[in-house]
Amino acid sequence: MNEKIMHLANFNITFGEKAEPMLSHFKDIIFPAFTSGIMRGKVDEIPHFLFTDVEIKQIKGGEYILVGNYIKETEYTIHTTVTNGALTASPAKHPTAPYSRFIIFLKNHRMILVRNESVSPDIRSFQATVRYILNKYTREANKEQRENKRKPTTTLPNALVNIVDMPLKEDINAVLKSVQKIKWVKLNFFPLNNDFGKRPIANSIRAEMKSLGSNTTNLTFNSPDSKEGIQKLLEETSGQARTTLFVKNKDGEDEKIREDSFSSNKKIAFAKDVTSDDDEYFVLIAQKESIIKNVSKENEAWYKRYVAALRSLL
Repeated sequence: MNEKIMHLANFNITFGEKAEPMLSHFKDIIFPAFTSGIMRGKVDEIPHFLFTDVEIKQIKGGEYILVGNYIKETEYTIHTTVTNGALTASPAKHPTAPYSRFIIFLKNHRMILVRNESVSPDIRSFQATVRYILNKYTREANKEQRENKRKPTTTLPNALVNIVDMPLKEDINAVLKSVQKIKWVKLNFFPLNNDFGKRPIANSIRAEMKSLGSNTTNLTFNSPDSKEGIQKLLEETSGQARTTLFVKNKDGEDEKIREDSFSSNKKIAFAKDVTSDDDEYFVLIAQKESIIKNVSKENEAWYKRYVAALRSLL
């Protein structure tokens, strides 16, 4: 395989009722959970999903990143083969472990996921595993603390995990090209990890969510006529809301377009297996995109507050 697929995403995680930013619990929840060896999946069944080789790295410019392998442990089944020109029943099972490499930029919690092969796990699978591992880790840590009656007793907060694809302008445009008419657009909002949106209405909605103590809300636009306006809306909410469209496609058929249709599948030339030695190369490619490179003042300030804690994990 002479190319890899790189996904760009917002590693959006907040904690507790106050929606504390991810870095506020990086040292006591995120990092120990990612390095705990916890697997997602049933013990006696496949597949299993797990993280390995997780570590903090410092890249050029001094910025810290969290990196590791995301593995899907499974097996493939062979039913038939060709023997001497004849189709032959050859039932067999072989273990396999397709993987992806993840790199999380801790300064602005953007991330990339590089799939080593076509069947490597994707962003949706990554989100499910992160959610499972964080929830299990905090649950077990809190249980252990209660049983050992440690003092002072500090309960680890629950994680709200929303790891969302950040499609590029060309990704959105490619999807909308197949649309004849948009019947409705729905945006699903969730608490942001110290980010602020470009749309005043989105920021107002989140302010109301916070005042009402709600973690999610939906905004629907019915029968919008401006495809260009919808494209701009999707660009400006990229990675900050989950989007669903109900449309009439070019064939005149009704179709629901979900968020995974807008995934940022950036193809990059790469002829060998992905390893930790390639992290700097992938960082350079990813940071050519403004949605990965840009850092808000709020995230910059929060990062500086926790940089010493990150350094201690090297």
